[in-house]
Amino acid sequence: MSASALDPGTQTKPPPADKTSAKGLDGPARLLGFRRVALLELALFFAAALGIDWLSTGGMRFEGVQPHPFWIPVLLITVQYGTGEGVLAAIAATVALRLGNMPEQLISQDLYQYLYAVSREPILWLVTAVLVGELRMRQLREREELRASLDTARKESDAIARSYRQLKSVKESLETRVAGQLRTVFTLYQAARAIDKLDEGEIMLGVADLIRTVMKPEKFSLFLLNNDVLESVTNEGWDDDDNYARWFDNSSAIFETVVGRQRFLSVARVEEERTLRGEGLMAGPLVSPDTGEVFGMVKIESLGFMDLSVNSVENFRILCEWIGTALGKAKQYREANEQRVFTEDGSLYTSSFIGRQAEFLAHLGKRLGFETSMITIKPHGLARLTVAQRSEVAASIGKAVRASLRDTDLACDIGHNGLVYGVVLPATGVEQARIVAAKLETAVRKALPARLSTITISFVAESVGGGEK
Repeated sequence: MSASALDPGTQTKPPPADKTSAKGLDGPARLLGFRRVALLELALFFAAALGIDWLSTGGMRFEGVQPHPFWIPVLLITVQYGTGEGVLAAIAATVALRLGNMPEQLISQDLYQYLYAVSREPILWLVTAVLVGELRMRQLREREELRASLDTARKESDAIARSYRQLKSVKESLETRVAGQLRTVFTLYQAARAIDKLDEGEIMLGVADLIRTVMKPEKFSLFLLNNDVLESVTNEGWDDDDNYARWFDNSSAIFETVVGRQRFLSVARVEEERTLRGEGLMAGPLVSPDTGEVFGMVKIESLGFMDLSVNSVENFRILCEWIGTALGKAKQYREANEQRVFTEDGSLYTSSFIGRQAEFLAHLGKRLGFETSMITIKPHGLARLTVAQRSEVAASIGKAVRASLRDTDLACDIGHNGLVYGVVLPATGVEQARIVAAKLETAVRKALPARLSTITISFVAESVGGGEK
C-alpha cells in the first residue's frame, strides 16, 4: 500500500464494518430492540390462531374458551426470551383479542364491572409476562455469569498448565545439570555463559549454576537488595528444620557489614564469625565495580570439609565480583536501552522516544494550531495462541504498519514483547485518525495468515494528551 493511500483527504468514509462479525459480537439479530425470531414467532402464531378462529367461530377470538389460547404465546415467549419479548407478547395478545372485538356492556354491569371483564385477561397476561420474564432474565444473567466464570477458569487452567509444563521443563533441565555437573574448565565455562547476558532476569537464572560450579556448596542462598532490606530469592539445599533468616534489614550486623561497608565475611576470622551469628560460613556483596552499587548478597551456609579452604574464600570473593559485574552491565544496558531511538531491527521507534516526540508535537500543535493523534494497535486473546502464532501475529502487524505509513507518520513499538504498536499522526485530527485506523486494520487483516485472520485486534484512535475520542 502506498503512503498516499493512508492520507485522510483521499477518502471521506471508513470502509463498512463487517456485518457478520458485528452480529456475532452483538448477539441475536434485533428489530426495534426485540429479537427478530420472537417477532416472527408471534406473527406466525397469531396469524394461524386468528385464521383458525375465523374458520371455526367466525371471528369470535376464542371468546369463552378457558384457558384462553392466547396464553400460549405469552407463556412460551416469556419463558424463552424474558421480560421484553414477554410484555410484547402480552400486548400482541391483547390487541389480537380486543381490536375490533370489544364486547357490549350489559345492563346489569356498571362501568367498573365492564372494564374488569374487558381487561381481566390482558392484565393477567401483562403481570404474568413481567413476573415470569424477570425470573427468566435473572436465570439468563446467572447463566451468562456462569459462562464467563467458566471461560475465565478455562483460561486460567490453560495458563497454569502451560506454566506447569514450562516449570517442569526447567526443573528437569536443572536436575540434569546437577546430576552431570563436574568441576572442570568446561563446566565452569558453561556456568559462566549462563550469566553472560544483558538481561537481569536471565542472569539471575544462571547465578545458581555458577555458584554450584565454583563453590560446590551443600547449602547456599542468594539475596537481592530491595530498598533497605536484603530479601532471599534463592535457597538451595535448605532443610525444613533450618532456621536461617530469609531477610536482613539495615539494622542487622550482616546488612551493615556486607551492604554498608561492602566487606566479605568468613568464619575463618573470629570477628567475622561473630557478625555472621551462625547464619552461614561466608557472605559477600554483589557490587558493580563501575558504579559501586550493591545489588545483593551471596551467602554460603554449608560446605564440604575439604571444600573450606583459603582458596575457596578467594574463589568466593571472585565469584561475588563476577556476579556483581554481570548485574551492573545488565542494568547499564537496560538504562541505555530505555534511551534508544529505534528498536533492535531499526524499523520502528521505541516507546520511550516516541513518547517524548508525541509530547513535543502536542505542545507544538497547541502553539501552531494543529492537532496530533495516535493510533494504538493491540491484539487480544493471545493467551490462547502458541509462541509461534504470537510471533506470526507480531510480524504481520509490524509489516502492515511499516508498509502503510505516510511520510509524516511515526510508528513505534509500545512494548509487551512486540505485540502492541502505536502510530503517531502529526497534524491529524481524531476523525481523520479513525479513517487511517480503518485503513490500517484492512492492511493488517490482509497481512495476517489465514488461520489467524479471526483474531481480535483493536485499533484505537485518540488525541495525544487527551483521552479516547
